[in-house]
Amino acid sequence: MRGLLGDLDRNGRRLMAAKAFRGFAFGLNAVVLGLYLAELSLPGEAIGAVLSAALAGTLVLTVVITFWGDRIGRRRLLVVGSALMLLAAVIPFVGANPVLLAVIGLTGMVAVTSSESTGLQSVDQAVLPQTLIAARRTAAFALYNLLAAAASALGALAVGPALALGRSAGLSGADAYAPAFAIYAAAGLASTALSLGLDARVEVVAPVTRRFGIHRSRGTVATLSGLFAVDAIAGGFVVQSYLAFWFAERFAVDPASVGALFAATNVLAALSFPVAAWLAARIGLIRTMVFSHIPANLFLIGSALAPTVGLAMGFLLARAALSSMDVPARQSYTMAVVDPDERTATAGVTSLARSTGHTIGPALAGALLVPIGIGVPLIASGMLKTAYDLGLFALFRSRPAPEETVGARTAMR
Repeated sequence: MRGLLGDLDRNGRRLMAAKAFRGFAFGLNAVVLGLYLAELSLPGEAIGAVLSAALAGTLVLTVVITFWGDRIGRRRLLVVGSALMLLAAVIPFVGANPVLLAVIGLTGMVAVTSSESTGLQSVDQAVLPQTLIAARRTAAFALYNLLAAAASALGALAVGPALALGRSAGLSGADAYAPAFAIYAAAGLASTALSLGLDARVEVVAPVTRRFGIHRSRGTVATLSGLFAVDAIAGGFVVQSYLAFWFAERFAVDPASVGALFAATNVLAALSFPVAAWLAARIGLIRTMVFSHIPANLFLIGSALAPTVGLAMGFLLARAALSSMDVPARQSYTMAVVDPDERTATAGVTSLARSTGHTIGPALAGALLVPIGIGVPLIASGMLKTAYDLGLFALFRSRPAPEETVGARTAMR
């Protein structure tokens, strides 16, 4: 990863910085919004409506970017999307009005999860490959994800100081969260300023005349999207909340220990991103995705079968060190195998496929798997993820990224 920032052009460095600000804001607000809604003592259905509106807004924004992103303009989307974060500063003035809170959520830029899942991430994925040479693309995605994870963690840590700031200013109750929302808006303003400095090189080279951005690569994108949806469904079986429930029920682990475990898994996942870039440069993107994922799946199954809490936690930590290595490799490969003017739509379509799968997963697990046994979702997830990996390897091992071909490697020497 050393020297990578120097390899990025001016646009790439601005893109990374803007992502870091958004990541910090999302890590902060994902915690603050829930606490704020609880402090307002809203009824459960109102809280659910606000959170659902935020998720719906994210989905709508992603759809807009998928179908019309390049026609609107990548720079314009990043600027407007970041600017929408400033609406968070209005939340304390809205108070306990769930309708107005839901309207703000429908912008798609109010964080309810610690990892940014907005459509802007699709734009970033489309732009990033244009900011440096192809040989460094995977390393750039690794850095992108590492910065996002680190910034999100810092945002979560900032919740306490932000709340203390509000209380020191004489604010109490829900009003004490006003500084946190102001910080979120300030991070959005910083991201907006950075995005305004992007130049025309972030856009597609040729004028966009097609109604849908994917043309030559429709078959490839459809196949990848289907595979990614399967992986996301399997991931939905074992969302972090369910794993916390499983440890509490299976081993009676106290909340503090569960929190420490998940903090460690998040650190290991972040550290695996640069390792993924190093490995991909040696064995290729598809092999990196598959060969890191299958052992991680076996560790997940092992944790379900482990007789002791120590062994179960050890398996889960081992899984965390491997299971996220496919993220930068997947993003890099997907952007490599489509044409530059297809990247925005491709990132949007694959993101929608993963989001849909991840939404379906918990419902399927709850209805079909948990009644069999609380450890069954872990086993089923590991098996389904392995099926995804084998399918990916069978279908795409003979279709390397362009820079991984023999001719391309020879030309770079």
